[in-house]
Amino acid sequence: MDIKEEVLQTGKYVIIGLVLSVAINQGLGYALHTEKPIMAVVSNSMVPVFYRGDLIVVKGIDCEDIEEGTIIVYQNPFRGIPVVHRVVAIDRDSQGNIYFTTKGDNNPHTDQASGISPPVRCSWVRGEVRLIIPKLGLFKVALIELSKAVGFG
Repeated sequence: MDIKEEVLQTGKYVIIGLVLSVAINQGLGYALHTEKPIMAVVSNSMVPVFYRGDLIVVKGIDCEDIEEGTIIVYQNPFRGIPVVHRVVAIDRDSQGNIYFTTKGDNNPHTDQASGISPPVRCSWVRGEVRLIIPKLGLFKVALIELSKAVGFG
């Protein structure tokens, strides 16, 4: 086999792999009722439950079903990033809207007290953590760090 044929074969397998990963991610998202069903943990804020580089599987959840102690993923609109922290308090306003106070298990203060996020609105919640796969997200974390180092992040 010559080099040109090897490059074409490798390219074909890369494209097949990418298509399969997108299809699997979309299928899981549909089945688990969430936009991002699989995420890599990028900080150690939830140690000892999970660590930077672990992979988490997220399942959609109705806000009425969230209890204190539930680990949720919420999209912080002010920072543009998903946050994976534990619900430590639940409040309702006079209109019945639910708000969550959240905290990383390894952080000294709540997200709200430390300025990470205002009280988490129900519409920001993307799901709850259902499964943790240790170290499987290290490659993605490395890619994120590399993109930041070269000025893309």
